[in-house]
Amino acid sequence: MPDFWTLSHRDIEWYAGSEIILERGRSYYRSGRVRELQLVAEDRLQARVRGQQERAYRVEIWIEDQELYSHCSCPYSWGVCKHVVATLFAWLDRREEIGQGRPMSDRAASLAMWLETIPPDILRDVLSDESRTNSAVEEALHRWREALRPEHLPTRIAHLFRGMWRASQEGLRRNQERIAHLLVWAKTFEPTAAAAIARETLQRALELRRHRPDAELTPIIAHALELIEHQAEAFGRDPKLATSFVRALTELFLLARAPARALIEPALLKLTERWNRRAEAIAVLQEQWLGSDTGAYALLARLCRLEGRIEEYEAARHKSLVAEEDYVELFDHYLATNYPDRAMRVGEQGIKALGAKAPRLRERLAALYQEWGETARAKRLLKRT
Repeated sequence: MPDFWTLSHRDIEWYAGSEIILERGRSYYRSGRVRELQLVAEDRLQARVRGQQERAYRVEIWIEDQELYSHCSCPYSWGVCKHVVATLFAWLDRREEIGQGRPMSDRAASLAMWLETIPPDILRDVLSDESRTNSAVEEALHRWREALRPEHLPTRIAHLFRGMWRASQEGLRRNQERIAHLLVWAKTFEPTAAAAIARETLQRALELRRHRPDAELTPIIAHALELIEHQAEAFGRDPKLATSFVRALTELFLLARAPARALIEPALLKLTERWNRRAEAIAVLQEQWLGSDTGAYALLARLCRLEGRIEEYEAARHKSLVAEEDYVELFDHYLATNYPDRAMRVGEQGIKALGAKAPRLRERLAALYQEWGETARAKRLLKRT
């Protein structure tokens, strides 16, 4: 094994030397006992692992002459211990995240740039041919195939998102591209695997937006929505799954910027209708303090109107009056529901707020004045255009 970056599950199985130690180490790793994992040098790992009596043991693992060596401060002395194995599993899980801060060598950077120029078909042919005669390439392909199995992709997506928490703008862009590629690929998976990937993506996007409000996630959101809409029929058969997607998308809408909101809102309206889940989206919006978020109130108004919750629609629409079409919509609504006095107040409010920017509203309000016999008032209003 030349370095930690090419460590595989097979390497850990071989190094553990015992199925019992392997499974105990895996259990320790899964229960979160590995702490303070660090790559202190290119050939040396350190960690602390919490034992059964809550005592923390120091683990050090290093590579020398392409061989793996380790030391643990626990009393076990019959070979590799479970704490070492747990540390190796933790490294396998977190190395991509840790590697985000690892400076790329000139050689690696050159290779990365070169790979960008190679058509995928040619690269696939080269790897296929090389794997027939080069055991290292064959081993790497087997390892990648295991890592890229559909059931493992949510974990990979989680790693990529964690790498964006402190990444530069270039790091954000690079990881977004990687996640986008996975989401496009996931459209070919069966519904259960696709659902796990979409759910993980939305959950991690929410976490990242809360942690880094400056992170613009529009490309990821666009591909996640495409995946969900592609599998909408299958996802809709599972009420809990459909509800979880609606809640996540609504929460993401509240955290998103305008470009992402422009993608989420129509998709959310479409999916909530298809899955009969408008009530869930309304509940999420009403649970939040929306403050002066007119966009959120506008979405709430649309959902309530479609759901036939008229009083809630009116309340939300009053808090989302920004453009002329907003005022016109509420004005026409009050006329249609036989509340001309309310329509008049909305029209007057809109004229006061928008002035010459509301010609259609002005015409409607003037017509209402005429209908009420206030001809002089209508003329004065039209003269001000």
